[in-house]
Amino acid sequence: NQYVSTSGFGGAATAPCPCGSNLGYVKCCGKLHKDANAYAKATAEQVVRARYSAYAKREIDFIIGSTHPLNKVFMSDIEHWKKTIEMNCYDNFELNSCEIVDEYYEGEGESEIAKVKFVAKMTQLDSKEQTAFMETSTFERAGKHIAKGAWLYKEGLIETAPGMPEPKEEEESEVTAEE
Repeated sequence: NQYVSTSGFGGAATAPCPCGSNLGYVKCCGKLHKDANAYAKATAEQVVRARYSAYAKREIDFIIGSTHPLNKVFMSDIEHWKKTIEMNCYDNFELNSCEIVDEYYEGEGESEIAKVKFVAKMTQLDSKEQTAFMETSTFERAGKHIAKGAWLYKEGLIETAPGMPEPKEEEESEVTAEE
């Protein structure tokens, strides 16, 4: 099946979004990556999907721009932070989908927080092994002057995804020691 593209973007306009929404990237997460107004109006769930897709598409500016300044990995040296993300951008994985498990909001107004639980699924490129993790992400706004009042990623609690093996005890103690 071949068709003539009239959009001027070739395959990019019809490429599926990495978040697994069944929409094209340009109409889904790509809109949030490129349009600050669309990002500012997005729900916390949409920001989770957009951050997942940003890792898949290496949209590092979006990853940084959607991170809350009080997040423990936030770096004021943006160029160094970009290089750090580039080195850890899931290059050995194909990101398959981001399945939303739950989304809820607490509080009101400027003190409102959002929590989104999701399962990130991916395939290791060399071994073709399927893997996943589950995370509950917390989002807060940092005022209208930062990202036009959009939801910003503050922190995440990572758990074993359903159907995946539990981490070995040594791995758990290493994670605990870092926190």
